[in-house]
Amino acid sequence: MSYGVRKDFYQSKAWKQVRKNIWLKQSCLCAICGKPCYVDGISEYTPKEYRRRGIVHHIKHLDNNNVFDNDVALCEDNLIGICKECHEREHASDFITRKEVMFDNDGNLVKRAWQGGIPAIAGH
Repeated sequence: MSYGVRKDFYQSKAWKQVRKNIWLKQSCLCAICGKPCYVDGISEYTPKEYRRRGIVHHIKHLDNNNVFDNDVALCEDNLIGICKECHEREHASDFITRKEVMFDNDGNLVKRAWQGGIPAIAGH
């Protein structure tokens, strides 16, 4: 999705209202880990170093084809409020990993060797 389309959507009044509704229904608690989240305009002031930032996550992800489809973009059944940490874990699962390669201690991509069912760096 292009940044401009996404920026326009996330700045819309409709999105801001739905986002607020999700957090109010969840009492500003992460739907995954249950920890309290800081949400601008709803939560009491908390210093940044103590905040767990809250993000409203689309279960069915937005893309260029559905960003303006209200059944996806604004449907509360497709949205959950989660903390930034859980959100990052949710999206990490979107990336494909390859079992035959890994990064070494210097950040180089190397072929993975297996020793007794345990992965090891080839040649080490």
